[in-house]
Amino acid sequence: YGPIGAALAAPFPTTVRYTGASMTFNLGGIFGASLAPYIATWLATHYSLDYVGYYLAASAVISLVCIRLSGREEV
Repeated sequence: YGPIGAALAAPFPTTVRYTGASMTFNLGGIFGASLAPYIATWLATHYSLDYVGYYLAASAVISLVCIRLSGREEV
C-alpha cells in the first residue's frame, strides 16, 4: 500500500487531488472487490471453476492495460 497514495493522486490537479484519489480508491473497491465474489460464484455454479480463473485472468489483463494507458501528469 505504500506507493498507492501517490499513484492515485498524481493524475489529478492539485485542486481536486484528494477527492479524485479517494473516489478512485473507493469506487475501485466497490466495483472491483464487491462484485467479484458474486461473479465468481455465478461462474462456478453455471459453468465450472475454470471460468473463475479466466475471469480473474481477464481482470488482471484489463487492469494492466488500464495502468499502461493511464498517462502520467507532471506536477
